[in-house]
Amino acid sequence: MEFRLSTDVMRNFLVRYLGLNRAVVFSLLHKSWQAGAGLLGLVLIGLYFAPEVQGFYYTFASLVALQSFVELGLYLVISNAASHEWSRLRLAADGGIDGDPQALSRLVSLGRFVFKWYAVAALLFCVLAGAGGYWFLASAHTPGIRWQGPWLLHVAFSALMLWCAPFLSLLEGREQVEPVARFRLWQVIAGNGAFWVAIVAGADLWAAPVLSAVSAAICMYYLVVCRRSFFRPFFQSPALAGMNWRLEILPMQWRLAVQGVLNYFVFSLFTPVMFHYHGPVVAGQMGMSLQLVHALHAISSIWMLTKAPRFGVLIARREFALLDLEWWQAARRTMYMMLLGVMLMLSSLYLMTWLRYGLVERALPPSALLLLAVGAVFSLAAQNFSVYLRAHKKEVLMTVGMVSGVLMGLLVWQLGAHFGPVGASASYMLVMTVVTFPMALVI
Repeated sequence: MEFRLSTDVMRNFLVRYLGLNRAVVFSLLHKSWQAGAGLLGLVLIGLYFAPEVQGFYYTFASLVALQSFVELGLYLVISNAASHEWSRLRLAADGGIDGDPQALSRLVSLGRFVFKWYAVAALLFCVLAGAGGYWFLASAHTPGIRWQGPWLLHVAFSALMLWCAPFLSLLEGREQVEPVARFRLWQVIAGNGAFWVAIVAGADLWAAPVLSAVSAAICMYYLVVCRRSFFRPFFQSPALAGMNWRLEILPMQWRLAVQGVLNYFVFSLFTPVMFHYHGPVVAGQMGMSLQLVHALHAISSIWMLTKAPRFGVLIARREFALLDLEWWQAARRTMYMMLLGVMLMLSSLYLMTWLRYGLVERALPPSALLLLAVGAVFSLAAQNFSVYLRAHKKEVLMTVGMVSGVLMGLLVWQLGAHFGPVGASASYMLVMTVVTFPMALVI
């Protein structure tokens, strides 16, 4: 009895003060695994990849991010729009959908539209990014590295993953954050395991398509086998009037599309610029450093992103006081975790540099990493504002995204070309601290 009481007290403490519900726990495990696996991947890449191969690998990742140019921000709209319909729907015992027929028809029409959209987007991405990336990578003139086959296969499997994205967004819109996070956890465990085996086996750049192929196969199995009852209604036309894309989706989507395209310059332009102006070795250092910072950002944002569907439901029910309270609690937790993570990362890197640990040379110097980390802290704060606003199916931060994207692209291009990775890192910090966060705070 006493043990059960102490367990209940501990559970209440974790939920009330740390916000650790099951969705957050699985998302935290997912992101923590990604961060830990990323660190192990960094070590394996440093041990088994030549510096030039490391540069090609991280440039692969930056070029795959070009998918934002074809999917046009729709994935951010899907979950928010679906969450409003789920205020009148429920999940049936067999995993199907029950509830208000009008809400069901609107949800089905949304799903059928985005499935077609992403099918076209995946095809365009496969052709355009595959050909464009092939041309860009060929400009490096490194005849000793066989990157052509791995690149083409990696793009093909990444396109398949892109097509799966709206299915998962629809599930998360129903506050199915917990089961989707659990699936993502097993997906990254299997994908990373295959990736590590490929690296140790000497696969070099072939490890990239191994990772994307395993991830795509597991995603297809989850959707087709595990969630077939949920998606069964989407194979038939809606019985009643559906959602009007032009009036209900487009006003928010086109703003997100512009931001999504410009965000490529905010987050993904660094490695290609280093690759073009300073070669694959420096590009590999930049890519590895960005992966460290992005891992901290991703883990810290869990406390906010897992609440996004919940915010949409509260808005639909007009429970605005509770909405504001839960958002503020989540925002504080994200910032606390980010600051703690930055301090641990920089302390570890300074210690490794002082001990002259060889692998630390595969990343940027701690001074450049500090610039990236400071920028990431302010980026996370601005993201917290955007989650709150998008839950209202509104996008009022478009100007922030446009100004930040244009300035980031220009600064990274110019300062990165002339001053290398320190110039590119300083560009990120300046834009986030002087432009992005202040503008978002004012709005």
